[in-house]
Amino acid sequence: MWSFEPLEHTADAGIRARADSLAELLVACAKGMFSLIVEGGAVREATAVQVAVEAEDPAELLHAWLRELLWRFNGEGLVFARFEVREATETTARATCHGEPFEPDRHGGGVEIKAVTYHGFRVERSERGWEAEVLFDI
Repeated sequence: MWSFEPLEHTADAGIRARADSLAELLVACAKGMFSLIVEGGAVREATAVQVAVEAEDPAELLHAWLRELLWRFNGEGLVFARFEVREATETTARATCHGEPFEPDRHGGGVEIKAVTYHGFRVERSERGWEAEVLFDI
């Protein structure tokens, strides 16, 4: 089970996510980021994109994952609604992301995220599962 919520910050946008597994944490953070970008706009699952990232530890993996998805939005104009994580170790993630091209008239109203920052970035694993806090430069 996973969840996310907006994280209050004076100058940036952010999310706090919780999940039972690292795979679910990746999904929760991706859903949270796209909920900020596409506030209230329904995203259809018209296309599927394969995404793979590698890093040295879980925190860097989450950061790389979100940067890759943000690049897909900024570089390819894609927004995503569903994330199927096929593999999630502490250093590797492979997923199929389902979404569609961004349409400002339908998907507008959210915030323009410029970058995934390291400021306040936190990933922790405990007996209750995984938790992350992520701030985005807007």
